[in-house]
Amino acid sequence: MSEKIKTQEEKTAEIKQKPIELPIFTKGNIVLGQYKIIDEIARGGMNSIIYKAEDTFVDKNDYFALQNKYVAIKVVTRNPSISDGEWIKFLDECVTTKRVNNLNNIVRTFQVEKINNDNTIIIVMEYVDGISLRDHLNKHGYLSVKEATFIFEKVLIAIKELHSFKHKIIHRDLKPENILLSHDLRQVKIIDFGISSVIEFTNNDENKILTNEATLYGTYPYISPDVFKMARSNDKNANNFISEQFDFFSLGIIFYEMLIGKKPFFSSNYSSIEVIKLPLKFDMPIMSDINPNITPAIENIIFRCIASKPEDIKYRYHSVQEIINDLKNVSNTTSINEKLLKPSKDRTFQIKNIFDTTKQRQHEKFYQKWWFIFVILLLALVIIIITVVIKVIY
Repeated sequence: MSEKIKTQEEKTAEIKQKPIELPIFTKGNIVLGQYKIIDEIARGGMNSIIYKAEDTFVDKNDYFALQNKYVAIKVVTRNPSISDGEWIKFLDECVTTKRVNNLNNIVRTFQVEKINNDNTIIIVMEYVDGISLRDHLNKHGYLSVKEATFIFEKVLIAIKELHSFKHKIIHRDLKPENILLSHDLRQVKIIDFGISSVIEFTNNDENKILTNEATLYGTYPYISPDVFKMARSNDKNANNFISEQFDFFSLGIIFYEMLIGKKPFFSSNYSSIEVIKLPLKFDMPIMSDINPNITPAIENIIFRCIASKPEDIKYRYHSVQEIINDLKNVSNTTSINEKLLKPSKDRTFQIKNIFDTTKQRQHEKFYQKWWFIFVILLLALVIIIITVVIKVIY
């Protein structure tokens, strides 16, 4: 008698009755008969562990192969806290990572295997010997215009390739944590397609979403306010609101953060969904007031990426290539003389008088006041006069 094929509902019920333990590998363990565990790198969401491992099948006499002998292994095991939608979305990610395997500036995926009755997934990926952009920013605060532009262009090239597929891939979770930098800062790699959307464009101008779409929006400060349009619509029309703007917005916030060292919109709690609404209420600060090296041309790029207010949507980019073109032109003569697309007088700032010198002077110590030096000089003059008078009298 053939074994009964279990439905997804039956598998889900089994998981809830008997939680599956996450496989824990230790140094020296061989995974999938090929990869020798060296160390645990990190633990993350979706009940996952990431390891550094050595590919034991690499030809020891091949110099170039030896340069890539290390891999990163991500192990994800489903447990009762992971919903059906989240698990399906993760399986979508596995498919997406395979499709982007040969793209520039995207971490490559070499192998995806299912074990434990398909409830544990092992993903073997390219190992990047470096740090995340977040770690780099934490260490340096902010980057020079030259360095930030270099990294940003690498990221743009990767996103352009994702958006160029016949079935377009929208990453939807771009943030400094998901951008890896090599130690020499020459290589830039994008990771984590956990909530990416795959879109097929149809002839009737409606988008067909090929991935499972749940309310897994991403990290709030980097989420386009367009998600609220999607949330307010019905399921059929929701597809039309998922667009490149989801990635453009994230890119603009990342570029701003690299140049300024902080996010353009402040919140005491970045885990609150209210953070997503801030770009609908406020405009970003004038960047040159914070960093004089930032030209209007650079600020306009960020403004066009994150444009969310109804009156600003007309400035939005329509393709990554437009952003790349503007980035390449930031140093030419025309760009240097460029004006802000949205001047200060038309902006609503979240923190008023942030650069108001009057407010600054109110917090000055008494010895920092302009009149303090005048009083000191006057006292000195009085002392000199009294001294001279005393000498004349005596």
